[in-house]
Amino acid sequence: MKHFTPKDAETLMEIIANRRDVRGHHFSSEPINEQELQILLEAAHHAPSVGYSQPWKFVVVKDETLQDAIYRNFKESFKKSKKKFKHRPEYAKLKLEALKETKLHIAVFYHHQGGHILGQTTQADTGRYSVAAAIENMWLMGRALNIGIGWVSILKPKKVRKLLGLGEAYEMVGYLCVGKLKSLPTEPELKSLGWESTKERSRTVVVCDGKQIEGSTEQIHPICGNTEFLKPLVGQKATFMLALSHTKTANIKGITQAGLPGLIHLTPTLDAEFVKLGRLKSLKKLPKTTKGIPTPALITRAVHLLTPYGHIEALDLGLRTPPKLKRKHLHRFGIVPSGNIAKDAKIDARELFEKGYRFGESYQLKDNYLILGESVPSGTTTATATALALGYEAEGLFSSSFKDVPNDIRRHTIAKALKKAKNKTDLFEILGTVSDNMLIFNAGFILGVNGRFPVVLAGGTQMAAVLLVANRIIDYMGTAFEAHNLALCTTKWVAKDKHSNIKALLQMLDFPINAYYTDFDFSCAHTPALKRYDKGEAKEGVGAGAAIMYGYLNGLGKEEISRQVEGFIP
Repeated sequence: MKHFTPKDAETLMEIIANRRDVRGHHFSSEPINEQELQILLEAAHHAPSVGYSQPWKFVVVKDETLQDAIYRNFKESFKKSKKKFKHRPEYAKLKLEALKETKLHIAVFYHHQGGHILGQTTQADTGRYSVAAAIENMWLMGRALNIGIGWVSILKPKKVRKLLGLGEAYEMVGYLCVGKLKSLPTEPELKSLGWESTKERSRTVVVCDGKQIEGSTEQIHPICGNTEFLKPLVGQKATFMLALSHTKTANIKGITQAGLPGLIHLTPTLDAEFVKLGRLKSLKKLPKTTKGIPTPALITRAVHLLTPYGHIEALDLGLRTPPKLKRKHLHRFGIVPSGNIAKDAKIDARELFEKGYRFGESYQLKDNYLILGESVPSGTTTATATALALGYEAEGLFSSSFKDVPNDIRRHTIAKALKKAKNKTDLFEILGTVSDNMLIFNAGFILGVNGRFPVVLAGGTQMAAVLLVANRIIDYMGTAFEAHNLALCTTKWVAKDKHSNIKALLQMLDFPINAYYTDFDFSCAHTPALKRYDKGEAKEGVGAGAAIMYGYLNGLGKEEISRQVEGFIP
């Protein structure tokens, strides 16, 4: 066995660290000689390959006519790619290829070989990985020879294959521009140009024994209470449960932007399908608001893809169209959608509360704690009406999915609801007139659980309203309640909202509560639609705040979550 010295390892590390994807303006006119070309190809052939299959084919392209055809392919592909980055004007300024600046190109193909290949029977893509390893070998040898290589990926691979006369058994993996160097940047150009930043290796990229770097409460801040409740949850699994309901209040024109006009009733259904399945079954595309803002379900799903919840479940608390989920994942209670509070919600509130209470009393948690979120369009309007009808001084304290809240519509709707409830004295009659199913059922649920396991209410002022309802029922019924295992978590967008005050709502409770917000924003995202969150649109929903909390408790960082969310945006 040949032994290498620490100096050899140091030299190799220096070559690796100084390897660059070279753009056109760094190449000189000096040609690559035949000996250098053969050294590059020899290095490539020493790459590891699954089952020693060596599934690669290298096509050396020197003919100018072929190179011109490849360049036309690039220009056509570049135009289409540019449209996908229309929100990033700097894209047009990037030099992404060196097809005209180099006289030697190498197209690298993966050969789909017939028969069974050792090591490829259960992972079919390992052959492609072998080809990628061969390209890396070539790249590193090129750097050692002071030869530059630029990988051009903005091409239509099938057209390149046909231009080079290869059959369908070959799949292009890389198209490389090769030439002598006149200069080389000291760091990756896309980094120096601010296109992307280097990932923090110790936090976002390296894991040990399948575990992320240990989570913490550092980016989770108290609204009231302290972080002691959170410390036992670090690194633990949670069941994510999403409470879904439809109130006909959402049908009032202009009162909500949580979904597509005319299809608002589908919003909770689609949120549940996307969080659980990552795709929709009840509609072709995930709806946005009229202003193009995507649902916060993207945040909740993104966290799950990065550090999975133990289980995902949904509660049908009155939907026109239930989500298409397996029965074991969807709890149904025979509840119908609630009415328009301006006319009368028409809820049998006592029966609904009792259903929630019995469910909480009997629910068997499969994980270490429960995150309970909600998706109820126009829910902040019904929450406001509920709090006011129950005697809380809550005027102006509830948030909205809008940046510019449609206050006239809300005030008019709430005023009509309060008028309907004015002469009612029974607590459940009041709730049945002005509230919504989610508020009443979840109030019953947390009272039924009564501290048996930790519950984090995932939401903003709507979940604060659940607590306010529970608070009145405790007093009304003389129910004993253990609040030590209950908390609330929301987003920074809600906690810092100038048009609402969640802390003031929580301070109206007769029992102490730990409540938090997560320090998260889309400052490192590039998509304008997501940046609207930072400007006050959407703010919360589908358990987004507590989903981010779960991510932080399990070692995720803000940039990692943000990138995953952005990946959902077409």
